[in-house]
Amino acid sequence: MEYRLLGRTDLRVSAISLGTVALGLEYGIRAPGAFGRPPETEALALMRQAADAGINLFDTAPGYGESERIVGRFLAEATNCRVATKVPVPRDSAGCLLAGAAVRRATEASLESSLRVLRRDALDIVQIHNATVEAISRGEIAEALLSARQQGKVRFLGASVYTGEEALAVISAGFFDALQVPYNLLDQRMAENVFPAAKAAGVGIIVRSAFLKGVLTERAQWLPSELAPLRRAAERAAKDFGVSWGSLPEFALRFCLSDPRVSTILTGAQTAEELSRSLAATAVGPLPEDLLARAAGLALSDDRLLDPSRWPSV
Repeated sequence: MEYRLLGRTDLRVSAISLGTVALGLEYGIRAPGAFGRPPETEALALMRQAADAGINLFDTAPGYGESERIVGRFLAEATNCRVATKVPVPRDSAGCLLAGAAVRRATEASLESSLRVLRRDALDIVQIHNATVEAISRGEIAEALLSARQQGKVRFLGASVYTGEEALAVISAGFFDALQVPYNLLDQRMAENVFPAAKAAGVGIIVRSAFLKGVLTERAQWLPSELAPLRRAAERAAKDFGVSWGSLPEFALRFCLSDPRVSTILTGAQTAEELSRSLAATAVGPLPEDLLARAAGLALSDDRLLDPSRWPSV
């Protein structure tokens, strides 16, 4: 397993990490026979398989259903592994951001719950989940996290975002150590401005959505008609590079591994076979330069296609 430094931190993280949203709730494209989260015993076995292969970072969140609790069971026996979790942006019933003391109370409550459920005295990385420009610029969540870091409850701060504007706001804030962004064969937008800015600022990049919620796998064949352009884009990727549906995920993962500015890529494996294929792709390593140059031609720019939160039900 290759290990990379996470920005300016002292954490050396595995080139691929395990994203656990699909272990805590039903997630992804509803392909026949390939939907639904695995039983807890299988999820625990999957995490052990990952750790045995050298994966040392596990990403979770309170919003991922049972994920934090299951990851906590695993971490109780894998104390050498690192965990990255999240705190939500506190909002009222109308969806507006809370302010003042209410933000601190909500953030502190989330942290205490994560510490308890994950069975840790300190959390390695805590990210603001789906951070918006407003939430970053107001700084109240970050202040609560900085206070928790001073108390020894949090080691490093991060944020998970959707857009380039949000990513640049996180980097400009100056006190975040890690930034989680979407990046894949079809969504290459972060590479142009965000990756260079993060590198200059010493902010580590955690890539998610390497398979675009299953689009860059054989599950793309079951996308709804409203997302037909995505299915055609995945078909084009497979055809242009002469890979099968079964091999497309490995190619997509190697694309993400090819950028040295990326510290780690989250693979959301749900089965031992999926994890083994990701590990095999990691062992092969980055794509050669000629394929990377050609891969640039696969990039899309339509937010309605690239942002899964804007998709119809899949």
